[in-house]
Amino acid sequence: MAEKAGGVRDLEREDLPAVAELFQKTFRGSQPVRPSMIQYLREVLFDHPWYDEEIRSKVFIDKSGGVQGFIGVFPSRLEINGRPIRAAFAGSMMVDRHEQNPLAGARLLRAFLTGPQDISLTETANALALGMWQKLALPLDIAYSLNWLRILRPAGTAVQVAERGLKAARFLRPVASLSDGMIDRMGVKAFRAPPIHGAGRVNFWDASREDFTQAVLKLSELFPLRPQWNRASLDWFMDHAQEKRQFGKPSWRIAESRSGELVGCYVYYGRPRGIGWLLQAVCAPNIAGEMVDDLFAHADAAGCVAIRGAGHPWLTPELISRKTLFYGRAFFVAHAKDKSLLEPIKAGEALISGLAGENWMRLIGDDFD
Repeated sequence: MAEKAGGVRDLEREDLPAVAELFQKTFRGSQPVRPSMIQYLREVLFDHPWYDEEIRSKVFIDKSGGVQGFIGVFPSRLEINGRPIRAAFAGSMMVDRHEQNPLAGARLLRAFLTGPQDISLTETANALALGMWQKLALPLDIAYSLNWLRILRPAGTAVQVAERGLKAARFLRPVASLSDGMIDRMGVKAFRAPPIHGAGRVNFWDASREDFTQAVLKLSELFPLRPQWNRASLDWFMDHAQEKRQFGKPSWRIAESRSGELVGCYVYYGRPRGIGWLLQAVCAPNIAGEMVDDLFAHADAAGCVAIRGAGHPWLTPELISRKTLFYGRAFFVAHAKDKSLLEPIKAGEALISGLAGENWMRLIGDDFD
């Protein structure tokens, strides 16, 4: 009876083809749904290592039982000062024929927020979804919402940005390369990242995925609010993250002090003439500046025209002082009945984004073929 009346219910496996079709229609134009998309949704929504039967994605159905809306819900296991807490991230939210179902998005969001989790989060809310959170008196978190861009080659960056709206702009890449080369030969290097010369107090080196994984597990202990990763669960997230190749290949970097102490690590995607994308950076507070310098220099040497990332509050002061642009693109919002759970987030001391959030997923910034 509930389905005939329409409304919100938990996602079932048989809904996945309809959800995939809705996702393609909402975010990828009119491209046909590929079986790989349906299989991927099954993996991230039902085979998630922290799958929780009580914390499931939601669908909005019409009176005939058809799927007209969806909100992805991804359970997470966090701990705050050693105490485990249940968490959930709200991912992609979409509604078909919004004018016919003007309240569907709000109902989906409310269904998510009234779940049994201790803390509700999103790091990928767009402007429309953010408005729904704000109508519920849930403001964005500025520190984790500061998306940033560091331009290294201005003409190449302009072409890459133009390609997002006009694929034909890719034919301008040779012209952009020539223009940026002329700028360099003229001695105008205002955008280029200074190369790292000599040994400083921190040594950065190219690492393997295995090295990076071990480093993240260790360095996550710096944060009072962090994921309850073990090796198996982190490997699962890393497997998915490594499949994201739209932005290029991942580069894993590790930082050690002169005494050999592990003090930081980061991973970004990059390719020549592309805009690099920082997935995760974790470090001791006193080496944030060195990490930003190394990231920019490494991306520049790899031929990236720019490097961008989402909010990493522990890097923000150093990014600001290094010719970085900040903009609103994906917004971070957190809600908890127990407000003490939000204190590490407000202080910028929570590891809750990137691999610890939603951006490991191929649904965010990747294609399916």
